[in-house]
Amino acid sequence: MIPRIVFPHIILVLAIMVLWGNWPMEAVSPREEVRIVAGGDVMLGSWVEDVVRAKGWSYPFLQLDSVLQGADVVFSNLEAPFGREDSAFEKTFTFQVSPDLIQVLVAGKINVVSLANNHILDYGPCALSYTMNALRETGIYFSGAGQNLTDARQPAVLQVKGRKLAIACYSLTFPEEFWATDSTAGTCFPSHTFFYRDIKKFKQENDLVIVSFHWGGELLNTPKEYQVQLAHQTINAGADLIIGHHPHVVQGLEIYKGRLIAYSLGNFIFGSYSQRAIRSMLIKLYYGTAGIKQCKIYPINVNNGEIEFQPKLLQGEDKIQFINELNSISAELNNQPLVINSAGFIEL
Repeated sequence: MIPRIVFPHIILVLAIMVLWGNWPMEAVSPREEVRIVAGGDVMLGSWVEDVVRAKGWSYPFLQLDSVLQGADVVFSNLEAPFGREDSAFEKTFTFQVSPDLIQVLVAGKINVVSLANNHILDYGPCALSYTMNALRETGIYFSGAGQNLTDARQPAVLQVKGRKLAIACYSLTFPEEFWATDSTAGTCFPSHTFFYRDIKKFKQENDLVIVSFHWGGELLNTPKEYQVQLAHQTINAGADLIIGHHPHVVQGLEIYKGRLIAYSLGNFIFGSYSQRAIRSMLIKLYYGTAGIKQCKIYPINVNNGEIEFQPKLLQGEDKIQFINELNSISAELNNQPLVINSAGFIEL
């Protein structure tokens, strides 16, 4: 039997062990990795609308379960507003999507979208406002556009597995009338007067900062010089990852200061039968205590004449050919050879 006088000492020792984290009965487990999937341009109007109404909201994603399953963040560019507006901006192509098709995003587990693009104002500020409200009501985060420039500058901020992620989106595409001002709605053009200061602030306030740009030339598989310069300067300011959209085709990958730059992911779910944009990719990234240290490329077939708005993972020789071509167009962007292995992995 332990003498009664010893009990206070035992209690004191146990209290110290708990306070200092030395309690032997329960090990402290490390925080889980955050899994992020980034996809290309999503435009749910035109021919795709009839297909998903007939086959179900989840139809476009049925071949991608192995990629999307378990993802904490699924990010894409929303290339068209939701709404029923009648008056369109005068330009060659204008897009608008029936409001109920927002359920396609939900079915695909897409929980963050960029609104910073050259179509989100196709049907004016009312359609933009409707789109933002619909996304909020559905629980989908967004960045890149707003009722004014201050609003459009705000990143989407997510709390995931004990970490704070900021996703900030910007458009460098025309028409210039779509760019938000202090008093008008629109997209966020990354002006040097605030952009780098904002990125530094986002990094101070968050664990991970992802920046998305709508930029470059349509159907070009290499970035323009300004894209490379802007990407480098953005990483210098604090960004951890850069994701690009707009060309509709894949552009090369670059590793700069240990950070990944994906200049263009190509199309994802896009209402077009164009034969000039038939291959694309998803990127899956694993973010942990040491930052983003692993990335996997998933080449996909987006030739809607073959897959009818249901992207399929490339397999066999098609996958190898895609990865070889991606390695080739990435080579000139990197001082050190960038190697994407046959399984699609890049070690950062």
